[in-house]
Amino acid sequence: MHKTYRKVLNLLLFLLLPAEVMANAKAKSALEQYEAVQHPNLGCPENSDCDTEMGKLLSTWKKVISRWSMTTNRSEMINKEISKVTEKLGFPIEFLARPSIKSTLSPVLFDSPCKEHRPKDSSEKLMRGIGFIKGQADGHLIFAKGDTEYRLKLGEVVHLQKVIFFPKDEKPMQVYELPLEEKPLYIEEDHLVTLVESEDLFFLLTIHQKGSWNFAVAPTSGISGYHDYQEEVACPKNALPLPLGFTRTYCQNITNKAQQPVGIVQLFWTCN
Repeated sequence: MHKTYRKVLNLLLFLLLPAEVMANAKAKSALEQYEAVQHPNLGCPENSDCDTEMGKLLSTWKKVISRWSMTTNRSEMINKEISKVTEKLGFPIEFLARPSIKSTLSPVLFDSPCKEHRPKDSSEKLMRGIGFIKGQADGHLIFAKGDTEYRLKLGEVVHLQKVIFFPKDEKPMQVYELPLEEKPLYIEEDHLVTLVESEDLFFLLTIHQKGSWNFAVAPTSGISGYHDYQEEVACPKNALPLPLGFTRTYCQNITNKAQQPVGIVQLFWTCN
């Protein structure tokens, strides 16, 4: 394109488009330039072990999030589209993984900052991973990568954060698997709800006892009310020992969606 003609087009864009849109475009361009040099594979995070396919998947996800973020009817659009999007792409979730996961799924991997995850025996090493997860089924995590679906057994090469629910009515305890470093908001019947974030957008993730995951846009108010009830308490006598890769456990009260107490949850944490 001739330079003068290009300048005319840019001027027309400047005059016709709102200033905030132009600012977003410039910021996006600067971000794209930075991403091009921070990793050999475009779209991959800095200092990560990440292949070309994961870089493309991350870039696709950012475009979806960007479109949602710039839409005036954001909540309506997200709730209309997110089921189809996550059914195809999954949702980017953080977890712990053995390095051997590279031989199958090959997600985004980072060296863990936790000294407990870097033992002398390299076969016992744990890394922090990011992958696009569709949900759980029969004790397996379901990952999406391109046109391929992977099912990896929890507790072998991939580890999530366990949440143990001890119901107030003394029913049998229930075990849920959450993304790394997330906490439950509330528990309703057979499902747990937590708040997850991606690219500055917040979503409610519902994890059903049988393993299915569902996403919805997070409400703009009312979330803090659940935290007000989450007082730390003594753990029950039948609390579980620390799972692999975790260094701390504690318990707290939990409510249902109506913010009525329903029992206690045992949570686990890695190093910061």
